[in-house]
Amino acid sequence: MADIWAQWQAGGEVIEVAVGGRSRRVFVRAVGSGPVVVLLHGFPASSLEWAAIEPALAAEHTVVTLDFLGYGASEKPPGHRYSVFEQADLVAAVLAAHGITQAHVVAYDYGGIVSSELLARGADAGFQLTGATFLNGGLIADQYRPRLAQRVLLLPVVGRLLARAFTEPVFIRSWNEIFSPDHPLDRELAAVHYRALRANDPDGDVHRRLLAYIPERAAHRDRLEQAIFGTDVPVSFLWGMRDPVAGAQVATAITQRAPHADLVRYEDAGHCPHLEIPDRVAADLLTRLD
Repeated sequence: MADIWAQWQAGGEVIEVAVGGRSRRVFVRAVGSGPVVVLLHGFPASSLEWAAIEPALAAEHTVVTLDFLGYGASEKPPGHRYSVFEQADLVAAVLAAHGITQAHVVAYDYGGIVSSELLARGADAGFQLTGATFLNGGLIADQYRPRLAQRVLLLPVVGRLLARAFTEPVFIRSWNEIFSPDHPLDRELAAVHYRALRANDPDGDVHRRLLAYIPERAAHRDRLEQAIFGTDVPVSFLWGMRDPVAGAQVATAITQRAPHADLVRYEDAGHCPHLEIPDRVAADLLTRLD
């Protein structure tokens, strides 16, 4: 299992793209051929979380995955203030570097907020979104239930102190809490994700800094939610209903906002359907991509 991260990285490359007037090093994988699908990962993992999904999609599509700034094998700038708006710029820059002008975006958790911003930009996104599929995440701010540890980490002084206690066992235990008991977290894989998050982190607290997306999303809730429910781009939702942070309550809010929404409910899955039931998620994605 320890080699899976090295194998994943070997199938991609670190490229330099300009974001906000600065050159940033970003890890990117591009495999397969055909219409482009971009997979955007969540907090606090990396593009590796799509490893079980990628092969099925790549049989018929060009599949692009990337590590957001601050995650995985991408750059973790010292003292950086992370923003989902900056990450949206990053996605557009990566696609431009690969000559990609249109793509279907599949987004989970943190990636869902970035995808919402790309939808909000419309023709100014930097590429044409041919479709957007969302997996569990806080798409509707007032229905999101962040874990206590996340709320505490956002506190200026206490958060910095708590960040030091964010050890591998703590990471694995807290992440497992949002998986369905029917499909628990693979602890060895979780350890790989933890080490990828910690690698090349100059301040030792990148996970705390990345959580800035929670207040940022709340501050821009109207723009981001309108982007999802007011777009002409085909939008779908693949949803784990046993998710304690963004599960049934978010699914209900989606149907209230869009009664005819293309919403697949996974009654036995938690916050991470693509990790818990990857074969089913891949099949549902292919249906929507085709």
